[in-house]
Amino acid sequence: MRYLLAGLALLLGTAPAAATSPALLATGSFFVPGVGQFINGEPVKGSLHLATYGTAAGIATHYQTRDDYIEREDRYDEDDLTITTNRTSERADLFASVASNTRFYSAYDAYRERRAMRGNLGYSTPISDEGFQDLATAPFAARYLSRPTTFIPIAIAASGLLLPAEDSWVTRTRGGLTRTEAGAMLLPRHGAVALGEEAFFRGILNNEFHHQFGPWWGTTASSVGFGLAHSGNGLSANAAVATAYGAYLGWLHQHNDYRLGENVAVHFWWNVLLSAAALRHDPEERTAVVRWEFRF
Repeated sequence: MRYLLAGLALLLGTAPAAATSPALLATGSFFVPGVGQFINGEPVKGSLHLATYGTAAGIATHYQTRDDYIEREDRYDEDDLTITTNRTSERADLFASVASNTRFYSAYDAYRERRAMRGNLGYSTPISDEGFQDLATAPFAARYLSRPTTFIPIAIAASGLLLPAEDSWVTRTRGGLTRTEAGAMLLPRHGAVALGEEAFFRGILNNEFHHQFGPWWGTTASSVGFGLAHSGNGLSANAAVATAYGAYLGWLHQHNDYRLGENVAVHFWWNVLLSAAALRHDPEERTAVVRWEFRF
């Protein structure tokens, strides 16, 4: 979280100083989802963002305080590449993901709407007109899935499904959690991650930094911010790998004239497929493992 706050501080340091500047509204909605929407004159949307965040955060806290909740540091055995999880922990992760990524998306939405309301005045980069529905359905849009820039990364991630248990992360389920149930939670959880992180790191940071510093340094800055936000624990990519992947996503964002749909599609399927690869095997199916996969 400290890296995200540092990114916001840097964004504020390079943005216009007006009290209703896009960057300041993004910061407001990051800390209190919906506040930027209220300032933009969209109280219904602002109320929806705030209610979504509050509800999801409350449910996540409920599950995280239960006795059978497994802390994240206890869930991943880095030596054996084994994940131990249960229904309570998976539900907590799902709602925590919705809560945190509501903050990201609310910040982006306030930023995008303010720039659009001002006719993009003062910016050298375009701002996308994609709304929530456009981004939420992007992972299933044929126009993205048919592009080499989408299906090649997806194919790389899908190759993990072909690995035997000996060469992959494996998952031990507890407390009655079935693999089918855990698999069903991957879609909404990673949908929230893909939409929220792309909205924030590409939709705000990459766009803003490209405007301020140009494409080369702008992509570098946004990808470093993306990398620093990843811990490297469990299936999460480490900072170096996430930075490299963030550079690809930053380039893709610029390549598509700063539209986010294809970014969301790539990010979503990459995470879902690598998580599914870890979920499909039980520890009893293997005797040795090799670490290789990373989730963003």
